[in-house]
Amino acid sequence: MSTTAPETGKVSLTTWLVLTVAAIGFLFDTYELLMTPLVLAPALSDLLNLPANHPEVTAWVGRVLWMTALCGGVFGLLGGYLIDQFGRKTVMVASIFLYSFSPVMAGLSTDLGWLIFFRCTTFVGVCVEFVAAVTWLAELFPDKKMKELALGWTQAFASVGGLLVTAVSAGVGYMAVNKMLPAIPGIETRATGVTR
Repeated sequence: MSTTAPETGKVSLTTWLVLTVAAIGFLFDTYELLMTPLVLAPALSDLLNLPANHPEVTAWVGRVLWMTALCGGVFGLLGGYLIDQFGRKTVMVASIFLYSFSPVMAGLSTDLGWLIFFRCTTFVGVCVEFVAAVTWLAELFPDKKMKELALGWTQAFASVGGLLVTAVSAGVGYMAVNKMLPAIPGIETRATGVTR
């Protein structure tokens, strides 16, 4: 089955499916990157056993943010090389797996070094996946106008990822304040200081 879009202007069902998956992928790329600043200070506070507003926690937040951005940027630049060496599909699947697995491991980290490592691999996965997805979409449409429309519309969903972060953060905050979230055994409630 060919995934190349026809030049007639009609778009096949398979092409629509690829565009939909790409748009959702770009949405979650941004979602994953923008969740880091929201969860980093509390995570570092717990790992360092310091209050979230302590200067050492603030310094580490800054360090982790630039380290993750640097790793993502370097590997984003290497994305094209990796695609040429290993193939677009292989690189895309590996990068999606990496940025799906890494946040879970970062959340389970009990050491500062591992938290930094897994946040960096998350950014690496997102940036390499972004390059692989853009390459795939560009190859999907031989017609220049259709290619520009496909790339523009799917990447516009990256902005929706930022809105999703805001909505999820506000929704979880509202539910936590109104005690609508279930109790998780062993988790301390910051507002009350009581371990459940």
